[in-house]
Amino acid sequence: MGRSFYWCRSCRQLLYATSSFAVPAGWNWEIDHQQPGDCANGNLMPLTGTATVPEDLPDAPWVLRVFGS
Repeated sequence: MGRSFYWCRSCRQLLYATSSFAVPAGWNWEIDHQQPGDCANGNLMPLTGTATVPEDLPDAPWVLRVFGS
C-alpha cells in the first residue's frame, strides 16, 4: 500500500489526516490544515466522516488534492 499526501485545493497548504478503525464502514477520518490561516475552504474544515479512504468523504473533491498512490 502506498502513501498519500493531502493538500488543500484552495490555499495549497499541507493537510494532516488522522483515522481510527470503524466497523463495518472503514475508517473515521479527520482532516485539517497543519498550520492555521485564512482559507476559502475553512468552512469545510475539519473534514470528518467515515469512509474507506479520505477521497470518499463528503466535500473531499472540493477540499483535497492528493499526491501519491
